[in-house]
Amino acid sequence: MRHKNSVALHDATLAPSKSLVLTRLALSLSLAAITLPALAGRPMLNDDATLVDHCQLESWVERQAGANTFWAIPACQAFGVEWGIGLAKTPGGEPQQYAFAAKTELKTLESNGFGITAQLAYQFAADARQEGDWLLNLAYTRSLADDAVLIHTNLGHLKRDSATNDWVAGVAAQFAVRENHWVFAELYREQAGRPLYQIGYLAELIPERLQLDVSYSNGLDRSGREDLFTAGLVFFFSLR
Repeated sequence: MRHKNSVALHDATLAPSKSLVLTRLALSLSLAAITLPALAGRPMLNDDATLVDHCQLESWVERQAGANTFWAIPACQAFGVEWGIGLAKTPGGEPQQYAFAAKTELKTLESNGFGITAQLAYQFAADARQEGDWLLNLAYTRSLADDAVLIHTNLGHLKRDSATNDWVAGVAAQFAVRENHWVFAELYREQAGRPLYQIGYLAELIPERLQLDVSYSNGLDRSGREDLFTAGLVFFFSLR
């Protein structure tokens, strides 16, 4: 699977050198100052420690409190960095949401090994203020049983525009139920006292080309009050 929430394994001989990794991270941080979100690899709340192989177009709908939000996020890898830009539209006249992100590998994920990535992201509403939130996030993924089980953990810092800054943290377990079919369960926290849980399913309908995913999440402390349903498609392609 080529989606960011699946393992895109690389030959160990292609792992970047330490100096190259530092260069890539510096590039991500510097370009983020120009506006490079919490664009976790869909459909998970937690990000995983892989990059898209070439390019992908993610699109999905979120339903919460009777309202639908539509997202579209194209992303491509260039110079060892995955670049993403997103747009969200909510019917009813609310401001559109925009998101930018850059992500690079600090340690390439290998089968039965582990990988680490760093991401810097920015998300804002298209209102008069044009201000938003910044996220710096580290993702760690551990591969077990020849990639049949993947464990993802996240730790990051969220700098909010209009609320208290906070730490983000989470853990997810992803299981292969058959070839190209996965289920997952996770916990995630980006606000003190309000942890979330999520369960979901994803599958490649056309291997290497088209993925389907669905998920359900809610707050651990407010059962039934923060229901969020999502359904989406991911199309994989190359510009080469």
